[in-house]
Amino acid sequence: EEVGIPQPSNGSKLVVTTRMLDVCRYLGCREIRMPTPPKQDAWSLFLEKVGKDVLNYPGLLPIVESVVEQCAGLPLAIVTVASSMKGITNVHEWRNARNELSKRVRGVTGLDEKVLQQLQFSYDHLECERVQHCFLCCA
Repeated sequence: EEVGIPQPSNGSKLVVTTRMLDVCRYLGCREIRMPTPPKQDAWSLFLEKVGKDVLNYPGLLPIVESVVEQCAGLPLAIVTVASSMKGITNVHEWRNARNELSKRVRGVTGLDEKVLQQLQFSYDHLECERVQHCFLCCA
């Protein structure tokens, strides 16, 4: 009920998430503001998805923490990035991920640079070209 889906539901409901209020207004959606989770919750979510075994590699910890910061507290970004890094213990791959997430992206009107960086990272780490194509079609 808090996010506008009462129980029991009479059919399908659509939840739209956006960082742009204009999207809600255009679609006539009921606006419900959701704050980003506290840093500790973001860290816990990241560890849950990437696997706590990443903590067994002390040299990785500062880089992993930096990657979590790059996700800017956005749960979808946290889950996506953590899932793509699951099982990776190579410090160079983690540094590369951090660098990819911190690249500056310019020229996309109306889209937060951080969000675009995270989308680009997700897209680049999809398993094959066919899945990337599906991603673009859905976008």
